[in-house]
Amino acid sequence: MITPEEVLRRLDPVAHELVALRAALAEGWTETPSENPTQVFLAKCGSWEDTRSPEEIIAEIYAVRTVSHRAESLGPEETA
Repeated sequence: MITPEEVLRRLDPVAHELVALRAALAEGWTETPSENPTQVFLAKCGSWEDTRSPEEIIAEIYAVRTVSHRAESLGPEETA
């Protein structure tokens, strides 16, 4: 379980960025992005790293798939 202190610690950088964005908007944002939007996104969010090969990832996806009978259970109940 995550503690309130951990939540606050994780939110602190976001709060600082919001303050900076509000200040930029108040001043009239004239900045034009010079970086590739994908690179900006990856810089903020990080990238996904996996040491497995594509074949191993696909094999795992198929291995954990399950059959769902949900659609069958949404229909009218059968009576005997």
